[in-house]
Amino acid sequence: MDGREYRLRCYRRLLELEGERKKGWEKHWKDLSRHFLPRRARFLEAGERTNDGDEKNRLQDDTGILAVRVLASGMQGGLTSPARPWFSLTLQDEDAARREDARLWLHAVYERMAAVFARSNFYDQIHMLYRELSVFGTGAMLVEEDAKSVVRCRTLTVGEYALDVDAAHRVDTLYRRVRMTPRQIAEAWPDTCPDGIRRMADDARQDWLTLLHAVEPNPDHREGLARRQSRERPWRSVYMTLDRGGNGTLEDSGYYEFPALCPRWNTTASDIYGSSPAMDALADCRMLQKMAEDGFLALELEVKPPLLNFTNKEEIDVSPGAVANVASLAQGQQAIVPMYQVKANLRELEAAKDNIRRQIRTMLYNDLFMMVSGEDKRMTATEVDARNTEKMLLLGPVIDRLRSELFQPLIERVFGIMDRAGHIPPAPPELEGRELKVEFTSILAQAQKAAGLNGVLQTFGVVAQAASVNPEVLDKFDMDEMVDQIAEMNGVPPRLIRSDEAVAELRARRKRQTEQTRMLEMLRQGADTAKTGAEAAKAAGITPEALQTLETKAQT
Repeated sequence: MDGREYRLRCYRRLLELEGERKKGWEKHWKDLSRHFLPRRARFLEAGERTNDGDEKNRLQDDTGILAVRVLASGMQGGLTSPARPWFSLTLQDEDAARREDARLWLHAVYERMAAVFARSNFYDQIHMLYRELSVFGTGAMLVEEDAKSVVRCRTLTVGEYALDVDAAHRVDTLYRRVRMTPRQIAEAWPDTCPDGIRRMADDARQDWLTLLHAVEPNPDHREGLARRQSRERPWRSVYMTLDRGGNGTLEDSGYYEFPALCPRWNTTASDIYGSSPAMDALADCRMLQKMAEDGFLALELEVKPPLLNFTNKEEIDVSPGAVANVASLAQGQQAIVPMYQVKANLRELEAAKDNIRRQIRTMLYNDLFMMVSGEDKRMTATEVDARNTEKMLLLGPVIDRLRSELFQPLIERVFGIMDRAGHIPPAPPELEGRELKVEFTSILAQAQKAAGLNGVLQTFGVVAQAASVNPEVLDKFDMDEMVDQIAEMNGVPPRLIRSDEAVAELRARRKRQTEQTRMLEMLRQGADTAKTGAEAAKAAGITPEALQTLETKAQT
């Protein structure tokens, strides 16, 4: 189809995807934003530039906001902490991955990727993604190529994008409205910027214009041509204008990998968008706001009750501090008296609010991420570890989903960008065509593996006890494989663990040295009965030169 027809198709699909989003999500998202993330959410198709700006000021209690902050920070530290390794690379072929050259190459690639993550804005943006995911159940982060930092990330907020999924329920389509000034458009697309927008930029006008960015599977994709022609890559990317000043295509290109990471906290049936823990806590958060509002009202009525003014003029007002004018009922009655006295039981109200606050924090996993400070100080370290591991398992389903919808495509996307930019060292010839596998070594990932690690250690403890009765039972246990498994579960750097080949060579050398030492000891014992060591060697059929060689090797 020609350019104009394709633009019309993109615009129609944008309206369809936004219409699907409006049916059951936008109203809910706005309510969630009001209680948990007041400065997030942008619904650009409705003409809203930003939220009101005073949404947070309307809240009587900030428990929801603080709980989301703890959850997002806990996920940042537990899943993608910049202070410790949170992923490693290996191969789908486990035998090939254990080769010394493969392990060193994979570790070198990991170190370069970790340096790229640290140099880019990834950690800033992933924290924002966790906040979106915790509240709205769906997140979206674009990972683009960047000449300076290799990759550049941008976390979108709910309302400015619309998604679609394939038959396997994987997100493969992103349509979003982008707000830019004329100057920004002219700088980003100097060759294709429409004349009307260019004139607006020359006049330094600060009008906000809306663009459409559409990313979807490319039906014209051709294998083998992806590196030569951008429009034939697996995903097609189009930027087009939607506002006044121009109505054309600014960019028509493509991506090698789907550039948007769109994790969902949890999905129901065929829903495109996900649900979140904040959705479960929304009713409690509403109740908390109402209780806080009523508490403030009761306190104000107690301090400033409405007053009765006995006059001939009737005018009733029961708001705090108001004066209600009523006709006098008795001669000589006091002119102004309180209409009624409020005795607010604020202690009981505060206790009820505390219960709801704890429930909101629990729904947002705050007790999980703040468990160290909340543990009973009388417990032993073993009891604390067992309880912490149990709490970590609560996030198991979420971590599994993030593996497939966030971390795996993230590593593949960044690896592809680095490989095309020449930042990946050449792989050993034996690894050509091997498929990479990502292992996650973050705190939460390690907590998930702790159950398996405990099983290994407990089994070995039982075997070790049985060996005191029957040493042959140790033949059933592969010690070398146990070390490899424990090192993998604990995320030990591969340079600290010798390969099977290196271990075999070390043991063979040690065995030769033991045999040589034993032979020399036998010769020395024979020398005790002979007059000299040379005679003993001669009696054994060993020349003096060979005897000297054995002694030298034994000493080394």
